[in-house]
Amino acid sequence: MADYSFYFNTKFVCGRGSLGYLDELGSSRTALVIDSRALAADRLEKVRKLLTGSGRVCQVVADVNAEPSTDAVDKVLKNIRKFKPDCILAIGGGSVLDTAKALWVFYEHPDYTWEQAFTPFGVDKLGKAAQLVAVPTTSGTGSETTCVAVITDSETGLKRLIMSDEIVPTMAILDADMVSSMPAKVAAYSGLDALAHAIEGAACSVSCDLAVSVALGAALDILEYLPTSVKADPESDEGRKAREIMHSAASMAGMAINKSCTGLTHSIDQIGPIFGLPHGLVCGLLLPHTIAYSSPHPIYVRIARRAGYAGSDNEMCDSLVKRLWDLNAELGIPRNLKDLGVDREEFASHVDRLAKIGVSTVASKFSPAPLDEEKAKALLWQAYEG
Repeated sequence: MADYSFYFNTKFVCGRGSLGYLDELGSSRTALVIDSRALAADRLEKVRKLLTGSGRVCQVVADVNAEPSTDAVDKVLKNIRKFKPDCILAIGGGSVLDTAKALWVFYEHPDYTWEQAFTPFGVDKLGKAAQLVAVPTTSGTGSETTCVAVITDSETGLKRLIMSDEIVPTMAILDADMVSSMPAKVAAYSGLDALAHAIEGAACSVSCDLAVSVALGAALDILEYLPTSVKADPESDEGRKAREIMHSAASMAGMAINKSCTGLTHSIDQIGPIFGLPHGLVCGLLLPHTIAYSSPHPIYVRIARRAGYAGSDNEMCDSLVKRLWDLNAELGIPRNLKDLGVDREEFASHVDRLAKIGVSTVASKFSPAPLDEEKAKALLWQAYEG
């Protein structure tokens, strides 16, 4: 039997100024999911003008100011159900986009429970009532192109996944003007999240050749342009170029994990919600540790070689890990959780639980060096002590 797979993704509208495509969207009732802290009032007004007139209306149904939780989604569901949109437009970072995906599921399937939504690839057909259009305002999560929404279970405090090809957005608008005002810290954290997606997606044991190629391109662009994206004036020529390349690279990384999976960095990223740390910061801190743990690996060798390094496989993997340490130092990311201020005793109280969670994840099972609980604990302590 032939070994083949299908690869599909969202429809992209790209380039500076592409937000103007909203005028051609063709929706009559557009529900807006936004983060008002990150979306300037004048830009929101521009969006409203593009979506109204000639009988067209739009309305904000959710203003997302934190990582999405089951309780937070439940609270705003009534808004979207009352408005009855034919289009859901999400403008924001990963939290906004993931919230919109969850709202899309429950809007079209009002009888669903959360357990049904969290059943891997168990979501029934979407798109009968509305389309989902994603406009990312950060360059990191790739949620505008993935089949995953990360939602915190309000009962347990742990992250869970809605995972379904049905929740891939109908369209993504990649307008780099939307990230020109992104704070440097957000640019750093989101970029490191994208870098983890790219490297882990390429090294995933079930990644197809096309996903690997897309992931490698994203990883190399991020390694080259992330520091400039963070440190340069975003309105300078070099800053504009870096942010535009990073915006595309983050979506490319998302495209890659859509046909592969993440890895050990994302297997143990529950450190973030437990200790109140931003996801991208945790990813950046963990990535050198998890790659060192998983080395040597042919994908790491390919990245190192294309980044200009030479030597044996082990030497090139070591060079990649050093490059990641140097990148973190340049971006102000600590080498370990201890330096980040995480209390040792509190961390110790969570290690067994974190190890069990990490071992149970799909990302761990498809990673280059799968974990057992003892190895997971050792890796967690390595991340703490550095």
